[in-house]
Amino acid sequence: MTTKNSLEHSGNLSKHPFAELLVEIVHAKFSGSLRISNSNDRAIVYFRGGEVIYAVSNSKALRLFNLLLRKKLIDTKVIAGHSNFANDLEFSAALIANGVLSREQVEEVQKSQIEEIVIDILTWPAGEWVFSPLVRVRDEMSFPIDLHRILIDYARCASSQHVLDRFKSVQESFSRVAERDHNILLQPHEADILCKFDKGSMTIEELRKLTTMPESGMLQALYVLWLGGLLNRRDWNVAFSPTKIGEILTARIARVKGAADVDAPIATRSDGPTVQEEDAAPEPEPVKLPETTLSLEEYLTQIESAETHYDALGIPTDSDPTRIKHAYFSLAKQFHPDRYHRESDNVLRRIQSAFTLLASAHETLKSAESREVYDAKMKKEIDAREKRRAAGQTDSASPVDRKAEQGLESFEEGLNMLNDEEYDAAVAYLGRAVHYSPQNALFQAYFGVALYKSDEKNRHKAESAMQTAVKLDPKNAKIRMILVDFLIDQKMMKRAEGELKRFLELVPNNKEASSLLAKVRG
Repeated sequence: MTTKNSLEHSGNLSKHPFAELLVEIVHAKFSGSLRISNSNDRAIVYFRGGEVIYAVSNSKALRLFNLLLRKKLIDTKVIAGHSNFANDLEFSAALIANGVLSREQVEEVQKSQIEEIVIDILTWPAGEWVFSPLVRVRDEMSFPIDLHRILIDYARCASSQHVLDRFKSVQESFSRVAERDHNILLQPHEADILCKFDKGSMTIEELRKLTTMPESGMLQALYVLWLGGLLNRRDWNVAFSPTKIGEILTARIARVKGAADVDAPIATRSDGPTVQEEDAAPEPEPVKLPETTLSLEEYLTQIESAETHYDALGIPTDSDPTRIKHAYFSLAKQFHPDRYHRESDNVLRRIQSAFTLLASAHETLKSAESREVYDAKMKKEIDAREKRRAAGQTDSASPVDRKAEQGLESFEEGLNMLNDEEYDAAVAYLGRAVHYSPQNALFQAYFGVALYKSDEKNRHKAESAMQTAVKLDPKNAKIRMILVDFLIDQKMMKRAEGELKRFLELVPNNKEASSLLAKVRG
């Protein structure tokens, strides 16, 4: 397997195991394909926005017809009536068209097939891989799976020696993924380790001092929580450098023919069907990062005097995600601390501190969810600051701005309480957030959730808060889904259907709402 162009990235599974590659690709929100080979075994896993959506393998045992036979959804007579049963896509389409199986039944088996392929690759002891953002499947070939559940099971079954080998040093640091709500049933020692990160990031060395757990158990729990998407990890042996991630995410890739026939071959194998290699896209036209013209001192001054994350990156507050990535990777490439190890201790400390602030700014602004929360906190301050500057006034914040900041702090604390199922405390904090910022739709929506979770008798107040949130931000899918989920839970299916219809009139192409509407009607 050879790299064909500058955007493709390759390596081997001995250095970068498949499970860890999956975590990196999910975290970077890549779209594209990961090709893996081990001797005669071949497989391709496809991603869209960091989700595993499709997979193919040249293993006969993992073909769709074999899975259908094992699940006793078809028998050999059905296979005998279809000459092209080895082609997964054509076979599934024929089963649906002939009324043998429903589309829902076929899609469930296709998801199981993808999961089995992923699990199979996780067992490969060695092999080579190539990631390409150029080769993708058609839009309709999307069957997202619960990847984190699979990775958690894998990490729990990994040997202690394998887990130990996956940690580079005790200086690796971890932090909690605050924005992720999870319903994973953790084992007691895993939950105990996760709680240790409630107050911020820690190195392995620091974590050691807070637990009496044997080191092998502590490291296994860390590995489980990281692969399960509950912890972020820094300073480890990454396969994709920040520069490579920037190149892939900022490339402008023209739409080309997708994988029209993913079922004929990656490479032949004597015991079964083969898998087609898709048409590769032409070399994409890269989006050039803006040239950095700052000197080191100018860069340090920019970071140290920054009042917002946007100031740190040197970009306007209305910058789109591509502009944010451009700014970060451009500055990170030129001013990474590793390039200045010969500077004096004082200057090196400034550079390291500046890089930490730069990375924090990018981490907050790259995600739509964390950026939304941050902007809610900063919007009034930014607007007021610009007005003050235009009028030649000082930059000090007004009481209104302080109230907005207090509202955000209460909201963040309320979300933590909600995640910890401390619902009465969540009501208090989120109610305070609404008091400080009554026009913030997100605050109102989560206040409604907390009210209902704390006591079902509050359902009328809860619905009122959710309805207020929808009126404040009618096109916000997350807020609308909160209200719809509440109505479904209350068995108010007609009202839930009505809310989904109204939302789809405003945002016609929202797949989540369309899918949920179909289920509600069913």
